[in-house]
Amino acid sequence: MSIPEPTSPAQTAAVECRGVTKTYGTGDAQVKALRGVDLDVRFGEVLMLVGPSGCGKTTLLSVISSILDQDEGSCKVLGSDLKAMPQEERLEFRKNSIGFVFQLFNLFPTITAAENVAIPLLLKNMAPKNAESRAKEALDGVGLGGKTESFPAQLSGGQQQRVAIARALAHGPKLILCDEPTSSLDHQTGHQVMETLKRAANSPDRAVVVVTHDARIFEFADRIAYMDDGRITEVVEARQARNAP
Repeated sequence: MSIPEPTSPAQTAAVECRGVTKTYGTGDAQVKALRGVDLDVRFGEVLMLVGPSGCGKTTLLSVISSILDQDEGSCKVLGSDLKAMPQEERLEFRKNSIGFVFQLFNLFPTITAAENVAIPLLLKNMAPKNAESRAKEALDGVGLGGKTESFPAQLSGGQQQRVAIARALAHGPKLILCDEPTSSLDHQTGHQVMETLKRAANSPDRAVVVVTHDARIFEFADRIAYMDDGRITEVVEARQARNAP
């Protein structure tokens, strides 16, 4: 199965963040989660965001996805300023252009793997039969062609994560955002999951951003952005990071 290819974009960066700040709370309870983040995510790459817990990685991912609005600065996603969009238009943009992969899979336990994968397709008003066919193709593409009728509880953790990836990819998004996709998986299964994401990013029209603490998967990155205390401290080519002492 070939993952659906999005239309070639005019812009050269999938994400462009400049001076992004985000603060939670007020007064003595105020927490500055992002302190002026500058970051580009290129098409055709897997970019990993790494750093200690609480440094702002997931907050930045939430700003990029427009689940959260930044306080200051700009963040363009696929050439669009999502913060400036009306809420309904923003939701439509996310539905069509962004795929999400979460640490805890977020699968519905009472429906099959194929039905889970079909959800974003049905939300795009695809005919049910076509959505079912596309979902099965997507599952075949992540090595689960024989598990289309299985329920999540009948699948291993790695298989559930691959169902979640198939769901994120089935509608052909240009940007895939992943929050700790391998942290609960063993080494071999984590590598299988990252191989799937790496194949998805191998396109001039798609980008993958992975928030992770898992150094075992750094080899799958094209670049690694290190974060600390709400800032990007360094962005390096992954080969440089792997060769570091």
